[in-house]
Amino acid sequence: MAVKKFRRGLVSVPLFITLVSSSVIAYSQPARSAGMITLNIAGCWTDSGQGGSFQRVVNMYNKVQNKVHVVPTYNNGVAKILTQELGGSPPDVYFDCSTAEVGSWAKNGYILPLQPYIDKSHFDVGTITDSARRYITYQGQSWAMPFLEDTFMLLYNRTLFKQGGLDPSKPPATFEQMRTYADKLTKVDSSGKITQLGMLPTWAGSDFVGTWLPVYITAFGGTLIDSSGKQVTANCPQCVQALQWERSYYDKWGASRIDRFSSQFASLASAAGNAFFSGKTAMVIEGEWNPKFAAEYAPKVDWAVAPLPYPAGHPELLGSGMAGGNPGMIMKGSKHPDEAWNFLRWIETLPPTMAFANAINNVPQLKAALSSPQLDSNPKYRQFVHYAFGPKVVVFPVTPVSSEFANELTQIEDLVVHGKMTPKAGLDKVTKDIQAKLGGNSVP
Repeated sequence: MAVKKFRRGLVSVPLFITLVSSSVIAYSQPARSAGMITLNIAGCWTDSGQGGSFQRVVNMYNKVQNKVHVVPTYNNGVAKILTQELGGSPPDVYFDCSTAEVGSWAKNGYILPLQPYIDKSHFDVGTITDSARRYITYQGQSWAMPFLEDTFMLLYNRTLFKQGGLDPSKPPATFEQMRTYADKLTKVDSSGKITQLGMLPTWAGSDFVGTWLPVYITAFGGTLIDSSGKQVTANCPQCVQALQWERSYYDKWGASRIDRFSSQFASLASAAGNAFFSGKTAMVIEGEWNPKFAAEYAPKVDWAVAPLPYPAGHPELLGSGMAGGNPGMIMKGSKHPDEAWNFLRWIETLPPTMAFANAINNVPQLKAALSSPQLDSNPKYRQFVHYAFGPKVVVFPVTPVSSEFANELTQIEDLVVHGKMTPKAGLDKVTKDIQAKLGGNSVP
């Protein structure tokens, strides 16, 4: 789930725009028959690279059927779509760049439940990966169809490992090892300034929900909410351990020094502005778009991908992780919901899925993609794809208060790593606050 806009597969924009612009123009206004139904398909992607690719892929639908004409647009934010829904003129389908709205919009009646359509058309949801199905499900029902996924793994710099006396073919298997490696790979100059950091656990958290803390919690074996979706468990023992692990870096090297070091990295889509591709940070957690980023911005950096670590003594947690994605929702005010459903069914086929996945370097949501000859052959990218398909990859809780949940976790993480709260006190506060907003049983 992503509450903030993921940088998800932000491709090398100049090259990508060049590649897709002719396709966008060619598909922009396909011929339509008189009396044909028009479906308005809105996408969340803000830039012309991703947005243009979205338009190109959606317009493929106009070439494979002649009953409706789809009109895709991009750069549609949540506030805009909600205003249109409340005003009675929403798009027929909205693809969000976050899973945050699925629960809240379902509860508030802004989108249609898809289970009746799934049942009536005998659509096989088993063709979709387990993790993608999780982010479209609220209270046991499907409220959206997924269009691609994101997942997150450990990226590490093989050159820095060698220089630090570490075997570049052996990334840390446990969080304890990672902590030891990070200290060994951190460098401080004579003035006390950090010049190289072994691990920056909070960097680029906006690529997920504002923070990587939910990912760490999952890898530690914790959960943010119980299986009923009604009891918040953000202060579970493993949750506290994960946040304490994050804080340990700041306690060791000093929050102000880490802040000063990280402040020089303000652009993921670059070499110098990227904490990892600049060669100044040995390990980070990041997503599947990075192989394409690396090819564009840091082709000479020798790096590798590894599974998320697990806590010592718990190898059964190997393969744990989190996924996010883009839910396609039929708006309650859609003038043509049946046709919108048929369009979403088409999205869940290989041609549009693979076209979009390869364009923006995200993980396809279909199980059949693993054996598709169209799957990008980059071995690092394929590691992410296989990881996302694993049985231990979960999603951020889909609830009516997902945005608030993510925002508070982000705020509390910042307070804790800067020594203004203890991990337990911070997560107790998150648990109490979100439980109150969610309703139901109180928490200690």
